[in-house]
Amino acid sequence: MRIPNARLLVLTPLSLAIAAPAIAQESVTRRAVDAFGERIGLEQVGLYGEGNVRGFDLQNSGAYRIEGSYVVRSGMISDTVLNGVSVRVGASGARLDYPSPSGVVDYRLRDTVGTSGWRVTTGFRDYETFVLDVSRRWVSQDGTKGLSANVIARPDAEWGMGMGGAIYEGGVVARYEPSQAFRVRALLSAVDRTYSGDYGVVLDGPTLPEPMMKRQNFSPDWARFKSREITGGVILDGGSGDWAWAASAFRASYAPKQTDYTLLRVGSNGLGTATLFTTPERAFVSDSMEARVFRTVAAGALTHRFGGAVRWRGSDAETVGGARVNLGAVDLSRRPEYGRPPAPHDDGRRIQDQVEQATASVMYDLAAGEALTLRMGAHRTHYEKAVTALDGAHSERQEERWLYNASVSWKLNPKTTLFASWVTGLEESGVAPTAAVNRNEVLPPVEAEQREVGVRVALAERLTFTGAVFELSKPTTGFRADGSFGTVGQVTHRGVEGSLAGQLRPGTNVVLGGFWLDAEIEGDMVRTGVIGGKPAGLSEFRAMASLEQDLSFAPGWSADAYVTYDAERWVDARNSLRAPGNLMVNVGVRRRWQVADADVLLRVMMSNAFDKTGWWAGSRDEIWPISPRAIRATITATF
Repeated sequence: MRIPNARLLVLTPLSLAIAAPAIAQESVTRRAVDAFGERIGLEQVGLYGEGNVRGFDLQNSGAYRIEGSYVVRSGMISDTVLNGVSVRVGASGARLDYPSPSGVVDYRLRDTVGTSGWRVTTGFRDYETFVLDVSRRWVSQDGTKGLSANVIARPDAEWGMGMGGAIYEGGVVARYEPSQAFRVRALLSAVDRTYSGDYGVVLDGPTLPEPMMKRQNFSPDWARFKSREITGGVILDGGSGDWAWAASAFRASYAPKQTDYTLLRVGSNGLGTATLFTTPERAFVSDSMEARVFRTVAAGALTHRFGGAVRWRGSDAETVGGARVNLGAVDLSRRPEYGRPPAPHDDGRRIQDQVEQATASVMYDLAAGEALTLRMGAHRTHYEKAVTALDGAHSERQEERWLYNASVSWKLNPKTTLFASWVTGLEESGVAPTAAVNRNEVLPPVEAEQREVGVRVALAERLTFTGAVFELSKPTTGFRADGSFGTVGQVTHRGVEGSLAGQLRPGTNVVLGGFWLDAEIEGDMVRTGVIGGKPAGLSEFRAMASLEQDLSFAPGWSADAYVTYDAERWVDARNSLRAPGNLMVNVGVRRRWQVADADVLLRVMMSNAFDKTGWWAGSRDEIWPISPRAIRATITATF
């Protein structure tokens, strides 16, 4: 890794890494309770992520929560207000009051309890990206009030695909808790990013090309991506006696001021053409609100819990058509040379996409001690979507649906618990694309359904195995024979997943997981041979292993490794070409010690340790280069 001399001053605290008393440290491997998805800052482990669970995209499924409260995202939520993120499926998903097919992603807010203090992180993230991360926590003497403020600056951010730019983030989390019966928390975060434009690769050939030139941005030098994301909200909760209640409201906005995207269409020899799609300023705003109340009643050996909730969301997206520019020939093995930028294009016309959805829920839980727990819920939802196209054409749709969920958990003995769940959910389908004869028509939302059964076993005091068999299904969209776009069939994912997480012995923590997925598409398009019966960009097998080991011969030090394997994937919807499987290895070390009144943490990590090259296959016939090896080195002081 090349480190400019002027920046060596940033790493001078590393000279303090001498023998000193070790203190407890938390890592994502130690934090994870299963192998289904856990993230703390930049580091994550698990089979699934925040955008894709069990092979399905979560963006349209209403599957996001902040501290258990319903939220609709517009872009990402800044880490300046987060302690971490967990993907909840299987046993943890079965315990949710408002579950969702494919699981739920739950964001945890920054701590505002404990002691006041500062935390400063500096060093380098991937590809020599300098970072300065400063946070301040303030807690009142009586503990009733707390505040966490955080800013992160990356003035020269770099990515593996060659893009570079600047990212600045800031966030605040506040808490007021005058009594055990009432608490209010508020958050506000903003992310401002500017970088050279994005690009993607679409294959137009029978075989994959050779790996492309490393860390080379294939967008024009003058291409840019500029955006600002703001998320704010408030969560109130409390209770008295048998009653408990909670309410929340969030607003999330995403404002891309400029979006330049270069599409590279290349053959198997890596030669092809480049096309630039440039889009002026747009705006996306999402509001979400929720109120829920529960009463718990004990009756002998049984405990009844009755609940009700109302949820509402409103989303307003304003987009534009933009311009398309032919950039000429491109060769993936060399630096591209493009012409001058096109003249700005904005004719003032806008696409308006508005969604409103209101849901009323009733819920009931029954617990027979610790041996048996039954959960049921019924949800009546009203959905409205309206779209105004560039040409002024207007289309709208309304839907009324009942949605349901049920789960049961049976504790066979102190170590073994069986669980089963069933849940339905309503997901958006968007609008018909421009190429369809029914272009811009609002498509009906689709109902997704999930069934699963599983087991959870405590193998040791701090080591747990979880396994499940599941089936998810929902309608899928595409072009029909008459040129219209709409529902064309059903996609079903059947799978088996397993997780082993916890402490093997003092000083040794592991997270092991794997899934096998049988994904099938059924419908007229498959029967007529227009597309294949398997989704593109989806591995039917994935395995991961994360290990962290305290080093007995070096007190205060620990070493870790994270290994993932993704099986081969179909590159295209026709199922004519597969991308090979990929084995990725990340390794790292931690060192934590104390200097005066400050806790100091050194973190060094190498991703893609063997510098593997090749391609990932995406879900829309695109392919992506594997990011080259990168080294991250940061030092954090907490005082």
